[in-house]
Amino acid sequence: MQVEQPVTLPNLPGMFFRSLFTVARNDQEVAEPQTLDAEFSAPAFSAAQLKRYHEAFNGFVSEVPLTLIYCLAQRVHLAQMLGEHFPWPAPGLVHVSNSIEQHDAIDADEGFTLKASIKLPARGPKVSPRRLRPLFTVEFWQQDNHVATCVSEYQVMPKQADRPRRAKENKTSEPPGDEWQQIDTWKLAGRVARDYARLSGDFNPIHLHPLLSRWFGFDQPIIHGMYMSGRAQAEVERAAKRPVIKIDVAFKRPVPLPARVSLWQQLNEDNHGGQYQICGAEDHLLRLEGSFSFAKD
Repeated sequence: MQVEQPVTLPNLPGMFFRSLFTVARNDQEVAEPQTLDAEFSAPAFSAAQLKRYHEAFNGFVSEVPLTLIYCLAQRVHLAQMLGEHFPWPAPGLVHVSNSIEQHDAIDADEGFTLKASIKLPARGPKVSPRRLRPLFTVEFWQQDNHVATCVSEYQVMPKQADRPRRAKENKTSEPPGDEWQQIDTWKLAGRVARDYARLSGDFNPIHLHPLLSRWFGFDQPIIHGMYMSGRAQAEVERAAKRPVIKIDVAFKRPVPLPARVSLWQQLNEDNHGGQYQICGAEDHLLRLEGSFSFAKD
């Protein structure tokens, strides 16, 4: 019997263009929950890619940061969204949470086999839109070693005609309490999103230009959520001088550009990990929050 080989993972820019043709999909079809499986192959990150990623964030202790391997997982997500059995338009999904965990040493010179699955929820006219949250899991394998797992949850959004325009927030909040330590404050200019798009391959229009982001209901471009998660991982590793082997994030509010945001952390009592928050530097509104674990000494 012939063994089916994994499909070579396509690049993001071409898939983003193809995703525009999925907007005609009928997402009101009644269907029971199901799982879509796929398998891809991807080469090792080049030395130049690793160098650019480390330089962009300037703080990683990890040789292959977890938030870098997410860039491969995102390509898997979009490749699966383009499949004929995925029911919703790819541009109509919003990334709401992510978790990446390293299980074994990642060989920087070795390529990956990517074992992917999507858990699709039940759908149909009577299903609440809040329940339309497909769950994407990507396992990273090198030879026979399962080295990492990435899990992402997305929210299916209404079609553009039914989507309310986002009003500018004028709310404020209190800074995190005394148990939280402020690690850094970042000033993010518009070019940050364009630079990260070139670094990651994520050229989603909501990140690139006001004219494009307004089509999706944002007055200004918003920074990539995984840029913020990557920067948080780099700063946490720099402060602790230890590599992070698990990091998760929940995206609470978008960060419109330009922006000033602050990173806060709270270490666990055992010093093997902790929690982090990214808040507006002036309004203190929570933008992202998550947790992290360090490699044990």
